[in-house]
Amino acid sequence: MKARGHHIRRSREESGIGLTEFARRVEISPSYLSRIERDQVSPSPNVIRRIAIELRKEREVRAAIAEITAERAGSSDVESPHH
Repeated sequence: MKARGHHIRRSREESGIGLTEFARRVEISPSYLSRIERDQVSPSPNVIRRIAIELRKEREVRAAIAEITAERAGSSDVESPHH
């Protein structure tokens, strides 16, 4: 399952979260997270679940920010409600 570690790293990096901070959030050591991302260890199902939950939270946050930004950009283009 080589793609799992790469996927975790890419998702974490896309979220803008550093390795140390992400490891803290999922309650594992940074060195263990690094080894997971390089497919050197197979994490337990519990660790995989915590990683997945944290990555999903980050995607939801990014989606919410994008939605708010789009709404604000749309409303700033319209000065009058009659446009």
